[in-house]
Amino acid sequence: MAQRQTQTVGPPYIAGMLAWLVPGAGHWYLGLRARGAILFVTITVIFWMGVIIGGIHSTVDPTQNIHWFLGEICIGSHTLTALVINRSLHWLGAEGLSSLKQHDIGLVYAGVAGLLNLLAVFDAIVRSVSGQVREGVAAARPAQSPAGDGPAGD
Repeated sequence: MAQRQTQTVGPPYIAGMLAWLVPGAGHWYLGLRARGAILFVTITVIFWMGVIIGGIHSTVDPTQNIHWFLGEICIGSHTLTALVINRSLHWLGAEGLSSLKQHDIGLVYAGVAGLLNLLAVFDAIVRSVSGQVREGVAAARPAQSPAGDGPAGD
């Protein structure tokens, strides 16, 4: 029977806060570098593509789209950065707004990115609490015999 690898990690709230603040940072903190990098790139690209498609004023706007904003805020620093840009570009007027269907698509992209990061936050917290931090699938499964009828050496 294979033994699960457990290791001592820091407090779960640190992994959770890091994962909320920057997508993938909680996993990076736990030593899951590849998973953290993949989460960072994927969630960041989805969020900012949503902002580009929908327009900065239309996509990240807590006054007009409160429900979508609640999903977007799960990304933490990216949403806060987009909100600061949104508020600081008030002199653009109507530019940065999208009145077409692409506005809705941008909201969906940004909202889904936020919800994906929420799942990543939960994953980082659970991994931190359980102490079962491991990289790769090979560590979790026993080696199979060539015939495939059980672990090797049986």
